[in-house]
Amino acid sequence: MLSKLNSFFSSVKLAIFLFISIAVVSIIGTFINQGNTMAQYKIIYGAKVFATLYWLGFLNIYNSWYFIGLAALLMINLLTASINRFPRTLSAVFGPYPSFKEAAEKKSPKAVYESFESKQGIFEVVSVLKGVFGSPLKESNAPVSGEKELYYSKNSIFRFSSYIAHLSVIIIIIGVLLTVKYGFRSYTNIKVGEKTNVSYLIENNKPIKLPFTIRLDKYETKYYPDGIPKSYISKISIIKRHTRVLTKDIKVNHPLTYNGITIYQSSYGHYKPAAARLLVLNLKNRNYKRAIDARPGTFYDLKKENIRFKFTLKKNPKKSEVPFFIAVYNNKNKKDFQKLNFNILPVKNHNHKVPLIFAKYQNTVFLYNGIKNYYYSGVEITKNSYTSVVWVGSIILIIALFFSFFFNQQETWARLMPKNGGEVVGVEILSIPRKKFPSFYRKFGEKIANIKNKLNLI
Repeated sequence: MLSKLNSFFSSVKLAIFLFISIAVVSIIGTFINQGNTMAQYKIIYGAKVFATLYWLGFLNIYNSWYFIGLAALLMINLLTASINRFPRTLSAVFGPYPSFKEAAEKKSPKAVYESFESKQGIFEVVSVLKGVFGSPLKESNAPVSGEKELYYSKNSIFRFSSYIAHLSVIIIIIGVLLTVKYGFRSYTNIKVGEKTNVSYLIENNKPIKLPFTIRLDKYETKYYPDGIPKSYISKISIIKRHTRVLTKDIKVNHPLTYNGITIYQSSYGHYKPAAARLLVLNLKNRNYKRAIDARPGTFYDLKKENIRFKFTLKKNPKKSEVPFFIAVYNNKNKKDFQKLNFNILPVKNHNHKVPLIFAKYQNTVFLYNGIKNYYYSGVEITKNSYTSVVWVGSIILIIALFFSFFFNQQETWARLMPKNGGEVVGVEILSIPRKKFPSFYRKFGEKIANIKNKLNLI
């Protein structure tokens, strides 16, 4: 049972299946844009399609159970295959090395073979072989027959490249899984002048507490001469333990990073009008002027006039009337108030009639001066603490693949057999490469020609 499980988890077929499955899942994640809010997905796909995609996990595919399962299974496959094959690689690099006979019996289709006879002595032939191939890793003698065998290996250390590649893939997968588990991608909208330490996860809109507070000090939109927005700039301050530790202007492609958390400029806008700009004047005192941003339902005190009022919106205003009024209260009784309706008076301004909207209470005039808009900056806040792990794994993978593909490992055996009482030496040379590079066969032919030339066989 254990052998069957070991065979299954280490099989190449399973590895191919997992790579294809992960590729298909990643393609789905490419076609269905990841990271939008649930509200955006509902608008894009509609309620029914959204429900199906959400159930399938296609809206947050890299955090889905099947993607994590495929990644974990690939890790097990790579580990099992590496453990099974590693002892053979160790012996191929560090010994014990196979003999000429063992190598010949394998009948490798990549092998190249050459044989010839030399009238020079066996020691002279060995000297020539060492001059061409270098010092052998193994030199053995047969005590009875007088045969001598030399073993050479080139670039054998690069056999470990495949294991390093497997390790790098595992490192990448671990980095991705750690980022999925402990990283996050969130967003928040901040009003100018306000601060927050809470953002909302993009995938499910759940609140997440930040380890610091962010404050929007200023927001500015720059435009081209034709009116098209040029850039959106938010001046962000990082506050920790009631102390400002960092202030920076962020804009598209120029984020702010602090303690592994990155803040990106994502969007901008303004909330619905939240206050009316009122200019309060006194008919007896021309120098008196006070500006108030009056929010509906909020009480305001004019202490000099001994007036307490509340700006109130009308529930069902008529088309021809002003949709708000001012309730002036008796300070002693909050339920006792006088309703002040706004009047509209056309006033000429540069040959144009401009409506003057005002309300009067005794000597105090409330002049409507427009609405107060509160701008906000939409920022995306992400934490990818383990991105460096993915980068390290990727760099190791590139290096391992480079050495694996471009450095050809090869083994060469030379067997020398005395003949005719030692008057002639029979030479057999067998060389087996890991990859069938044309350059290997060309160089092998050159070395054989060089050996024959030195032995005066040509």
